[in-house]
Amino acid sequence: MNTSIFHYTIADSQSFLDKLIGPFEKMLDSIIKGLPNIVIGLAILLVGFIVATILKKCVGKFLEGIKFNELLDKVGVGAVFHKIGVKDGVSKLISKIIFWIVLLFVFKNAADHMGIEDISNIIDKIVAFLPKVLIATIIMLVGFMVADMVQNVVHKTLDSLGLDYAKALANILFGFIFILVLTVALSQLGIETELLNASVKIILASLGLGLAICLGLGLKRMAGQIVSGVYARDVYKVGTTIIFEGEEVKVAGVGPVTTKLLTQDGGFIMVPNDDLLGTTTRGRSAE
Repeated sequence: MNTSIFHYTIADSQSFLDKLIGPFEKMLDSIIKGLPNIVIGLAILLVGFIVATILKKCVGKFLEGIKFNELLDKVGVGAVFHKIGVKDGVSKLISKIIFWIVLLFVFKNAADHMGIEDISNIIDKIVAFLPKVLIATIIMLVGFMVADMVQNVVHKTLDSLGLDYAKALANILFGFIFILVLTVALSQLGIETELLNASVKIILASLGLGLAICLGLGLKRMAGQIVSGVYARDVYKVGTTIIFEGEEVKVAGVGPVTTKLLTQDGGFIMVPNDDLLGTTTRGRSAE
């Protein structure tokens, strides 16, 4: 009885050990069989990294040799890259982009040799997405250049007219153009922009309403002056003498908003048209 139990225990333990060791043996066997591919994959990574580094330096030296950064500065593109945060120069940026693109293909090749399909599939999706990223980047750069140019022109024009809010208006216009460009760029990437478009429409409607109210309130008095000027030109011909604020003056001309009155000492007074019509005036017509 005890002997059978002892044999049963040994047999049961042996079966348990076989089940425990079996998976490790299969894993070790897979590693040994896949070891050549792993070594090849690591070799591809090492050689690819060296090649990408050398190519990065060669491209950087070539672009510096042809003074690529200076050429971009002459056509006004370099300043745009500085504004978006590219401080080291466009040549270094291009060399870094080439480095990472080459390295991406190196990772893809190494993953294929190692049999890591998940990484390979992810890289395939990234590579397929790169053309869209390139197009969106070009759209953003061109749009930023156009927005920056329009901002500068508007700011200089309004500032030359003496408007205190010239910079604010130029910045608002820049932001509006930039949002439009961003919407187009995001659509190229396949990103939904309906919410952004709706937000832009709401903002534009609010700005338009606010501007209309401001202009309406601000131009209310001017509109009254213009209407008064129409009547003043019929009543007060050039050369008419009137008594204004106790002084005898002569009408020199009635403008859209104000009337010019000549004083006896050779000076003149500019009077708002509605003030002139809103008071009782005594005088004599020009002969």
